Amino acid sequence: MQPRPTHSAIMNFVSSILPPKANDVQLLYHVPRNSRYSPEHSRVDQIVLSVAPTPGIYDLIGYGPPRDQTKERNGEMAPRLPRTLCFLHRPFTLDRRRVGNGTLVLTSHTSFDENLTVGWNLALAALLGIDTNTSACVQGYKGDAKRKIGIVGRATMTTGAVEKILREQFGAFEARLVGSEEERVKVIAIMNAFNADEIAPAEQGGGRHALYLTGQPHEAGMAVAKEHGLQVVCVRHHAAEDWGVRHLARHIRDGFPGVDVKEVYEEEEPRVKKGDMVHRQPVVPN
Repeated sequence: MQPRPTHSAIMNFVSSILPPKANDVQLLYHVPRNSRYSPEHSRVDQIVLSVAPTPGIYDLIGYGPPRDQTKERNGEMAPRLPRTLCFLHRPFTLDRRRVGNGTLVLTSHTSFDENLTVGWNLALAALLGIDTNTSACVQGYKGDAKRKIGIVGRATMTTGAVEKILREQFGAFEARLVGSEEERVKVIAIMNAFNADEIAPAEQGGGRHALYLTGQPHEAGMAVAKEHGLQVVCVRHHAAEDWGVRHLARHIRDGFPGVDVKEVYEEEEPRVKKGDMVHRQPVVPN
């Protein structure tokens, strides 16, 4: 049997897809509470991925069911819990007290937004037929002049063909402002922001033959786009994040075929104020 990968191997693999950034949250968000912990020697049986901490995530990365002392007295061995590593895009509400002792939690926030949502997403651009070799990178956001927020490139598709691909990838749209299905799309902008300043590069490149792809619709952005005849598709912010989790999970399965990779798509648990108590029934795996 092929040896299970180590924490170090998974960390390096994730970093190759989501390059660390100086202003991003640390990749190692939660490290196992063990003085002898070594990422080079800790092995992984399963990897779970989600946008944020959810009930399903805690069921997979928690301590598991209570010890069955009756079985132990009868000489029966309780099944060993899988050695687990977790990836979260937005880990900020993680309750560390509910994370199992040997579980490592990795995260990427800014780099994930840049590379795996509706921003500088080369994989999505390729699906839409964009020539990524000649595409322009749009940079500058929230005081960071180097932050990549989008890609603008040439394409040769119809509006109907683009929408078909986007529905397959993201499901229902939050909003859309498009022409007929036969309208030619010559420029596609995949953007993580939707303001007048960000709309300008796409509008200059193609006018009504340009399509602006983003997450959340904004009234001001839609007004400017309509004024300039720009086509717009908004796929929803959460849908874009889920796409990134699916894409990362596929890469991990390909890179580590012997590891059980699980994806969790559900609502994040509400933030608990200090002093409040939360009671949840333990979930016992089948």
